[in-house]
Amino acid sequence: MKITHFVHTGVREDGSLPTGGAVEVKGRVIESARRGGCGRKGCDCSPGQWISIVHPRTEDGVVVGYTAYFDSRKELEGADMEKIEQAVRKLLN
Repeated sequence: MKITHFVHTGVREDGSLPTGGAVEVKGRVIESARRGGCGRKGCDCSPGQWISIVHPRTEDGVVVGYTAYFDSRKELEGADMEKIEQAVRKLLN
């Protein structure tokens, strides 16, 4: 499992980014499609198996979160959220 942390600044209330694109603003756990990636046919925006935890947008337009990447669907389905959160805390310290 690999963990990455992300921070988006300048996020508008509707989730749009100044540089284009958009992010979740209400907070959400997002899981890759069963076959990997985002699930849209032909899209390669986020390949592989992953879980993203996105925290709600702050009043000053900041959205933070992290993504855990897995080698297989089986590994993702067997993931322990507590262990993922421990890995995130370790990453951030």
